[in-house]
Amino acid sequence: MFSERLSIRVSHFLMPKDGAAAEECEDAVGLNVGGGRFAVADGATEAFDAGRWARALAEGWAGGAPRSAAEFRAWVAGEGERLHAAWAGRELPWYAEEKARGGSFAAFVGLSIEAEGGALRWRAIALGDACLVRRRDGVIRAAMPLGRAEDFNSCPALVPSRAAALDAALAQAVTAEGAAEAGDTFLLLSDAAAAWFLKLSEGRSPAVGEFDSRLAASDNEALAALFRRERAAGRIKDDDVAVVRVAIQEVDGSAPH
Repeated sequence: MFSERLSIRVSHFLMPKDGAAAEECEDAVGLNVGGGRFAVADGATEAFDAGRWARALAEGWAGGAPRSAAEFRAWVAGEGERLHAAWAGRELPWYAEEKARGGSFAAFVGLSIEAEGGALRWRAIALGDACLVRRRDGVIRAAMPLGRAEDFNSCPALVPSRAAALDAALAQAVTAEGAAEAGDTFLLLSDAAAAWFLKLSEGRSPAVGEFDSRLAASDNEALAALFRRERAAGRIKDDDVAVVRVAIQEVDGSAPH
């Protein structure tokens, strides 16, 4: 139970590119159901140690989400310092050393849900093309930082691990907040899944319903089969996939989720 009348139900899904092992996935999720903290991060493939940076951001957010812009900057800077310290003393090929000097990068979306009196309030921050989609009773009410499939491009703003690059990057961060009610569902999606979901939602594709029902049921085998089918059909690019679903429901379970 999250408040006297509302609770949250959470499920998630991770899938690497076709032919890649699970440990090669550069997307990450952060989950803290009791604390109401959820995140998805998408490490930039061309960056150094991108998977570790994505995990640091997602798991760090879940461990204790900062609430203000100043706190967010300080938190990211601290995570970046820890990442760079982990590289110290490593013997790397010259091309990897060059990448390491540039630091790592990841798209990020973080959601926090808190009880305020008898109600719930949500807050979110996003940078890049990892997205938060808020639906109520199955209808998309808002999406951030991108709201349409055509808004995605190959050069999104990203969270850098180097402190010197933080201010310019975080100036492009998008924030939002509001009341959370029974029937609300929040989806945190890495870029490939977000672009796919928004495009198919616009076209009212039945795959959207299949995706949501499989995700709600934590049927990961069926979800993997769905994404393999969508990749083969060219409707989603062959990229890592990370999804977190947070549904708000009445404590007695009577509300839709």
